[in-house]
Amino acid sequence: MSPVDDVTGYASYGAKLTAGSAQQLPLNRDRAFAAWPHFDAGQWLDTNPGFVRLFHGIAWAVFTRYTNPPEPGSGSLWAVRVDIHMQPAGIPIPLLGQAIDPRVIRLGERVLIFYARIERDAAAVINGSSVALAEYSVDGEKWTMLDSSLLPKRPIEKELSAEAQRNWEKNWVPFAIGQHRVGLIYSHDPWDVIILRANPDEARRLESVYCSPSIQWDRGTIRGGTPPVVYDDAHLVTFFHAAQNVGGRNVYSVGACVFLNCPPYAPVLMTAEPLLIAPFKTGAHRFGWRFAGSVVFPLGCEATSAGFYLLCGRDDGEIAPFLVRRDELAARLGPPQRGPSGKVHDYRGGSGVRLSSRGLLYVPDPIAGIPELPMINFVRCIAGRGRTFVDVGSHIGFYTMGLAPGFQRVIAFEPSRFRYAWLRRNAVLNDYDHVQCEHIALGDTVGIATLNVPSYEGGLHSPASEVAEQLTIIDQYDVPVEVLDHRGLTDVDLLKIEVEGFEIKVLLGATQTIVASRPVILIEVREDSDWRRDVRKILDQMEYSLEFLFPASPKLAVCLPHERRQQYEWFI
Repeated sequence: MSPVDDVTGYASYGAKLTAGSAQQLPLNRDRAFAAWPHFDAGQWLDTNPGFVRLFHGIAWAVFTRYTNPPEPGSGSLWAVRVDIHMQPAGIPIPLLGQAIDPRVIRLGERVLIFYARIERDAAAVINGSSVALAEYSVDGEKWTMLDSSLLPKRPIEKELSAEAQRNWEKNWVPFAIGQHRVGLIYSHDPWDVIILRANPDEARRLESVYCSPSIQWDRGTIRGGTPPVVYDDAHLVTFFHAAQNVGGRNVYSVGACVFLNCPPYAPVLMTAEPLLIAPFKTGAHRFGWRFAGSVVFPLGCEATSAGFYLLCGRDDGEIAPFLVRRDELAARLGPPQRGPSGKVHDYRGGSGVRLSSRGLLYVPDPIAGIPELPMINFVRCIAGRGRTFVDVGSHIGFYTMGLAPGFQRVIAFEPSRFRYAWLRRNAVLNDYDHVQCEHIALGDTVGIATLNVPSYEGGLHSPASEVAEQLTIIDQYDVPVEVLDHRGLTDVDLLKIEVEGFEIKVLLGATQTIVASRPVILIEVREDSDWRRDVRKILDQMEYSLEFLFPASPKLAVCLPHERRQQYEWFI
């Protein structure tokens, strides 16, 4: 018997496993994917592979192929033998036309391929997709189709989430249950598992549904994943993907969920931080797609003594395995992130979570949720943990509270009376003793400045007269100004500056701190060529880059010390 055989017990066990493991960096930061060679470079794009090992030990990948240049919805399915490291060991064999994104399982000697079929309207415009199933027998290199069928759309009629689209069915995740039944993870939020009767002597039918509490992730809505494999005697594990828009680009990441291998198939552990994340600097556009998303898409997995080999599509144009070692996965698992039940926003984008949880934010009514969440997650990837985080212009604490778990100390500066009150409230809410909130502005000289207030609840509060001249000011009051360099800080690992036109003065008053600490800097800079020239000059003198990476956030820049810029090449 497993040492834990119920959801509560396993969650407690997971909490012990994850002690001290918060803010872990993606595994592909320090270990590269082992990308496949291209079979027919220039003619085909190969991506999004499933995996199956047959009863006699031979392993196959079933993958999506697009003609080059690619057209949405034009994929086909092919199969190729793979070796123990999930590298190709043969010549691709065509299986199905008009099919994409296969997930493959074995029932006895039968191979079942669940895949997506793109649908079009009368004008040939894509308007949805369905999940289909093809059954094969495999003899040597010969694949013979035994049967195929479409599965019903919307088999569980429930209220759709805000991001769901009714006519799209695509990411069902199958797993074998004995010789004649298949479990299908239909959705993660809510967590619904459908049982499909797949006896070859009778018609296929959906025979039951198991519903469990949702799991949520702060990297976007969980979609699909790999067919589950054995985690231990009582549990299976699936590796899922999610996408989040960061500065105008969808960035995919990969996590894992462990769930019971018998009814009700409830989730008991999951990863809080990404195991893998698609580098922001890459994207599907490099393979000729008309969108620029950065994609990592796991569809195949095999459990080995070393760990879990994932077979992933990348940027909809290549295939790459990645080994997640068993100890790496165990160290990152913890109790699932559950759904909301009150009125406070959380750092997964939801509202109304339990007040006893960490990572929460009281948000004023005019602000819908946490709009900064994707950028906070971006910062977590490159500078999400360390000694001291200095947040200059903290607002109500979006970045302060979101990044606080990764730092030994956080100093947050906010001159606005309204926003400072919310900042303090949020520090108390999270019980963050290491977060120090200060009701002052920073600049290059000690003194008093007039804060211009265009709205009591929103942004753009600024001491800069240039900003005030462009806005309707409803209030003004004096605030104290101090100089960051006077603090004598030498251990700052992250510095964020968002001060609405006051950034040059803040930088000039922080040069000693920056030179001594060499932090990563996230800074918002006015869209004015002369202004940006002056900011760049200051940073050049300190040997820092100034990189505007985000099309949807054109004022926001990442600044990296020249001597460490290469450390971030894996992602940006």
